[in-house]
Amino acid sequence: MPKLLIISKFIFLLFSVDVKESRMHVHVEVRKGHRRKLAKFWLKPGIKLFDKGNLNAKEIKKAKELIEENYDLLVNQIERFFKGEKITPIKK
Repeated sequence: MPKLLIISKFIFLLFSVDVKESRMHVHVEVRKGHRRKLAKFWLKPGIKLFDKGNLNAKEIKKAKELIEENYDLLVNQIERFFKGEKITPIKK
């Protein structure tokens, strides 16, 4: 489960089974104490919430804003992962 980007309580990551999916996407994890909440966003063709999981509306809005602000970085990290390169999470 490679982590791509960490911003505050928002962790953007992939799952190893994501290699099989045809559309580029990212999972967003929000941690509150020991609780872990997840959602999934498509990145191409365009940023779109696919599965809100158990994130609330405020968290979804913030996650989408962070994806928009860091889109190129996330896409680059994902492309590197699929090429077999080692990914180090970027902390902001």
